[in-house]
Amino acid sequence: MMPEALLDLFVLAPVGLVEVDDAGRVSVANLAARRLLTPFTRTGTLDDLFATLADVAPDLAARVRAFDSPRGVVVERLELLAPGQPRGILLSLVKVATGRLVAIASDAADLSVARGLVSRLEQRLNAIEGAVRDYALYTLDAQGTVDSWSAAAERVHQWAAADIIGQPMSALVGPGLSGDGHLHDTLALAARNGWCEEEGHRLRQDGTTFWASTVVTALRDAAGEAIGFSVITHDVSERRKLEEQLREDASSSTDYLTGVSARRAFFEVAQSEVARSRRYGQPLTMLLVDPDHFRERVEQHGESFANEWLRAIAWVCRQESRTTDVVGRVGGEAFAVLLPSTELSGGLVLAERIRERMQRHVFSGDHPGVRCTLSIGVADVTDAITSVEGLLETAGTAVERARQAGMNLVVGYDD
Repeated sequence: MMPEALLDLFVLAPVGLVEVDDAGRVSVANLAARRLLTPFTRTGTLDDLFATLADVAPDLAARVRAFDSPRGVVVERLELLAPGQPRGILLSLVKVATGRLVAIASDAADLSVARGLVSRLEQRLNAIEGAVRDYALYTLDAQGTVDSWSAAAERVHQWAAADIIGQPMSALVGPGLSGDGHLHDTLALAARNGWCEEEGHRLRQDGTTFWASTVVTALRDAAGEAIGFSVITHDVSERRKLEEQLREDASSSTDYLTGVSARRAFFEVAQSEVARSRRYGQPLTMLLVDPDHFRERVEQHGESFANEWLRAIAWVCRQESRTTDVVGRVGGEAFAVLLPSTELSGGLVLAERIRERMQRHVFSGDHPGVRCTLSIGVADVTDAITSVEGLLETAGTAVERARQAGMNLVVGYDD
């Protein structure tokens, strides 16, 4: 979604900005663009940029078709004069991704103003990209081929743009993933759900690897079809090293497999929080997170997958929770999240984020095509629920209701 500041800039910019596809169809145009380009139209509507400018720039569509680079300037400061108009406009056409172009139209008399605006925008974009140190930003076409590559991506992956553009994303995937098959599954999930994420190794050009969290987001055309993907890969190697060190150094208060609080430690904290909640009248909510079809999946895919799934659940819960929340493994495959100073409604919101994030998770290793879901029950301290055991029991009742309703659901306990 376009940030509000950028949206204001787009709408109120003194230059005309038009986004079109490679056939010239207009998807969005700001007020300045409609004012500048309307004199060129025959019908008074700006639906097709190439048709609108056919009389004064008949080769515009041909120039776009002949431009074979993944991004760049197709036309720069082309001066056009509408019939009967005393002064013309300057038109630039920039390819920003496969199938996506931006036209910039300015009054020829305001060229210096337009240049200043473009320069400031470029400086802002360069400043943002320069500040991003451990995030790789790039885009793919519909087949998963890299078609744009930022300086930030070059820093993280250490691939030059000239070497990686035109290569499949699988060239960046580390060991343990099934190359093209993993790429196909990831893009299919992102196209279906809008986005997906995963953690796993990524390759640098020299063959070394780093641990990364990657989010793939679908880019859609006007019909809703995925025409490409944006990718953000975050180098989390240092965080992973710290987590591994903490697991190695952890006492019995930490679950050895997932790194979250063990049952006994969780109960000790939960009992203290319940007492505080009752003493001061502060809200306290608990989530019980239970994987769907866990035993069946273990029988089908084996114990190694079970361990990977449990680690993924713990990771998702930690990622979505606040630093003041407590995540614990309270059963063989069950997890609980304790939310101090949180009403039931807030717990439902967090539970829905955890549920949705889990269903988008892409597993690595030998199970890249497996999709897993959660049923989550939510309960809070009330006059009738005054203990940790009571919270777990009522949250468990809500989990059962979620299962009976079809699983992959969040249910709040309600008497």
